Amino acid sequence: MSASSPVGGSVGVVVVHFGDLAPSSACVRALLKDSSPCRRRIVVVDNSGNLAAGALPGAEILSAGGNRGFGAGANLGAAHLGAGPWDALVILNNDVEVANGFLAAARDALGEHGAGAVAGPLYLDKPGGKLWYAGGSVGFLTGTVRQSRSARLAQRRRTVGFFPGAAFAVNPQAWRQVGGFDPGYFLYNEDVDLCLRLRRRGYRLLFAPRMMAVHRLGVVTGSRGRSPLYLEKMAETRLRPFRPLAFRLYLAVLHSGYVLLRSLWHLGLGGAAGRRAAGALLRGHTKALAGIRRDPLP
Repeated sequence: MSASSPVGGSVGVVVVHFGDLAPSSACVRALLKDSSPCRRRIVVVDNSGNLAAGALPGAEILSAGGNRGFGAGANLGAAHLGAGPWDALVILNNDVEVANGFLAAARDALGEHGAGAVAGPLYLDKPGGKLWYAGGSVGFLTGTVRQSRSARLAQRRRTVGFFPGAAFAVNPQAWRQVGGFDPGYFLYNEDVDLCLRLRRRGYRLLFAPRMMAVHRLGVVTGSRGRSPLYLEKMAETRLRPFRPLAFRLYLAVLHSGYVLLRSLWHLGLGGAAGRRAAGALLRGHTKALAGIRRDPLP
């Protein structure tokens, strides 16, 4: 355990590792460098099986025994931390580097009445760079997420409807009540599902401007370039967070049209890349339709 002060509360941190060592190393260094006056215990869940003991000084390495996906990896790390004395449980992608003061900001925001989870501004590539997240909402008419990229709203503390799973903090009691991430999601939309389940329990989701971090988007999964993996998994899980079944059926019709048009667009681009992208979308949506009767967790 690392501590910048003997007082100020305790924060448990879970980093889900996959791929190269470098992003995870930068993530852990940023956490240790954060001068927030709180204790922190950092657990890195190794989904790749390529982290040797001691590879990340200042953090515990927990083998996942294979690639379980992001949500299940985060659940494993949280379980390893246990109930503990945690004032906040922080979940991070390994391609995120927190800014100074992130941990204290997370702890403080979760102290607000009814707060279940909190997140702050996410910048791409460098501090103060292009804003990727400045608050978000779930659009129920289309079953999609909207993320603000407004510099003005990035300074405004407020209740939001959605936060990305890349970097957030959650009230440990709220996390236990909802059971963490649904492990049935391998990758993508597990954050939408978690947000909706917290909201159903009456918890507030807060945007905290001081919880700044840099997100090196797509370093691991290729999501920034909309890789076939990204397209397939996004399509596969798009319908699952919503209830009731009648609403998912409505979204299925809507998304079927979108996937068809998007696939035709990719095919129109020509070449192997277009065919791979179209195939990924169609495979993912077919899987989504096959599992449409499965209700989300409460």
